[in-house]
Amino acid sequence: MRIAFVGVKRKYQELTPEYREPFNRYHLELPYYFARDGGNNVTITTVDYDSPPTRFSMDYSDFLECQTEENYKSEGRHFDVVVHWRKWFPELNKPGALNLLNCQDHSFSHEWKDSVRRAINSGQLYGILCFPGWHKRNIHEETGIPMDRLFDGVTLGVDTDVYKPAPVKDPFQMLWASDPGRGIVPAVLLAAELFQRDKRFRLHVCVPDYVKGMFPYSHPSIVYHGFVPNGPKLWELFNSSGILPYTSCFKEPSSRAHRQAQAAGCLVLYPPDMGTPSELIQHELTGIVEPIDKWADRIRNYAVHKEMTEIGSQAREFAVSENWSVQAQNFNRLIEKIRGA
Repeated sequence: MRIAFVGVKRKYQELTPEYREPFNRYHLELPYYFARDGGNNVTITTVDYDSPPTRFSMDYSDFLECQTEENYKSEGRHFDVVVHWRKWFPELNKPGALNLLNCQDHSFSHEWKDSVRRAINSGQLYGILCFPGWHKRNIHEETGIPMDRLFDGVTLGVDTDVYKPAPVKDPFQMLWASDPGRGIVPAVLLAAELFQRDKRFRLHVCVPDYVKGMFPYSHPSIVYHGFVPNGPKLWELFNSSGILPYTSCFKEPSSRAHRQAQAAGCLVLYPPDMGTPSELIQHELTGIVEPIDKWADRIRNYAVHKEMTEIGSQAREFAVSENWSVQAQNFNRLIEKIRGA
């Protein structure tokens, strides 16, 4: 199957040369794994970057490439599926292709909603790929798009070959690997409280590349790493940590960090009623979903008294059952179902 992911506006020339291809795998994710694990030929449109195809099999039945929007529009190549990246791009539509929109956002402008509704009503856009549960319901409620045009369960993978439990995991090592704006303050306060109880507790903090300036929190319990690109150092932090206290402060469509931590066999803690992860993490089976003010006792009992240690292994099993290989096959089956309808 030939798939185009269109409208990726990140300037590849601003990335370091050695990160341009890893960016496709570790940030965009879907195009890479839909090619590698789905056996598809996938093109990513960019504003400034062409790349030769990366082949995944000896018979060349699957590959991933980057192509500038200009070349994509002028070449005239046929695609079976065109996935629009987070908004509708009418100028990048391909006649005869099945057009879908990949949505990873939690709120939408009037312009976004109007353009998407028009595209669906006109038959140009077939539907939206979204996260299950809260995210799907929220899109329906905000836009009025029918539920049968919202396709969940095909955008929630994790690379379980990269994120996997280290031979030795430190139960006192906690990790924050996300945007500080997603709730870092309660995580810092939690780490300080745990440190007062036991000086072995540490919260390792990593932030995205767009976070600038000094980290404003200083405490013996905090180990600040700054920007850590998606690579061996970040993987080791996930894989060796025992705990991910994700103190999210708003309803999120999904969380990359909590999925990676589950794959790494961590104890993941998440607040209730904070979007999709609050619903998908199975309380006391694949993680903890309860108010943050209860976490200190939970974490201390996990680290010191070895309570709930089975949650990490159960989280790992769940992550494997929903990993990118599974999601790529789910996507292929979805396209077959739509075409057969």
